[in-house]
Amino acid sequence: MILAICFTNFGPYHLARLRALASRLRERGDCLIAYEVAGSERTYPWQRPQQAAPFDWITLFPDRVLETLTPADCVAAIVRALDHDQPDAVGIVGYARPESMAAAQWVRRNRQTAVLMSESQAVDRPRTWWKELIKRRRLRLFDAALVGGPHHRDYLIELGMPADRITLGYNAVDNAFYRNQADFWRDHPEGRRGLPAARFFLTVCRFAPEKNLVRLVEAFARYRDQAGPDHSWDLVLCGDGPQAALIDAAIKRSGYAEAFHRPGFLQADALSRWYAHAGAFVLPSLSEPWGLVVNEAASTGLPLLVSNRAGCAPTLVPELEATSGAQFDPLDIEEMCQKLTWLTLLTEDERRSMGGRAAEMVSLWGPDRFAQGTLKALDLATRSQRTSWSLALERVR
Repeated sequence: MILAICFTNFGPYHLARLRALASRLRERGDCLIAYEVAGSERTYPWQRPQQAAPFDWITLFPDRVLETLTPADCVAAIVRALDHDQPDAVGIVGYARPESMAAAQWVRRNRQTAVLMSESQAVDRPRTWWKELIKRRRLRLFDAALVGGPHHRDYLIELGMPADRITLGYNAVDNAFYRNQADFWRDHPEGRRGLPAARFFLTVCRFAPEKNLVRLVEAFARYRDQAGPDHSWDLVLCGDGPQAALIDAAIKRSGYAEAFHRPGFLQADALSRWYAHAGAFVLPSLSEPWGLVVNEAASTGLPLLVSNRAGCAPTLVPELEATSGAQFDPLDIEEMCQKLTWLTLLTEDERRSMGGRAAEMVSLWGPDRFAQGTLKALDLATRSQRTSWSLALERVR
């Protein structure tokens, strides 16, 4: 069997998933073709290590930036690639991008197998009936689905995908890489060079409205007011984006500018040093389909403070258990402040125990879980197709 998967642009976590899946497929005597639409993108300017890949790596537009491509470019390129490679099954990311819908329609025309890979959940944004109707219709093009966690599964069921055709495990990062890098930097004599002298909270995200960083800055300022300068932590904001100036202005207004640190957008190897020396991780998003940075932080053994809108929250920070951290309402600045205070008042041993539990939880959701979930979805899709064919034959008889 030939399985093809298409992502817009391969970042480190895509490559970790694809390597794990290729390894599992090879054990079955099957192979993987991985398409990326463009060689780079502006939103996430990843740098990828130059390593041999255990799958066929095909870049549809190697010298183009993703944001410069038209929908027609993407449709024509993916159809041309699928016509050439003739895969037996296609893993398709979402149902919104032009190449995704073109791939799903190609699968139907060629009577092959389509597996949806989705991280959408109902709370991501306000829903309108006519858009949901379009999604329901598009969902009929898929035989099975691989999603992140329970909320993503529930949303697909709501849209009409049978529950017995949905598997979990889509959202994964290279846990071993971040764990090993953090361990290295904790032991390295130069590991703290250029980092804050004080203990710090860390957040890593794009500086965009849905990430809710202005409220986090306001909540942190309240926390500093209450804790006092001798007992409070600093806050590190890693990333960049369209709201950078707005966030800088909020930091200036806070009165605690010296307690904020802005190292910018960092590649994975540089980012791991900040994970290694952080005291805890915070993600305050208003809308967050999953939150892969939480996986990264958990794999390095950090306690987690996570918005209850994040798709990863039920999986990595169970609401009724304070074992790995805590959830909070991202619209409630006072609650956010209370969670920051609560975590800093814990003992070092309590925080270390939380970080250890977070690492245990995320270890169950690594690249191999993605691979296993994909193969299970393929098996469910095949069974579903056989059942449909049998029913069709019975009607003919």
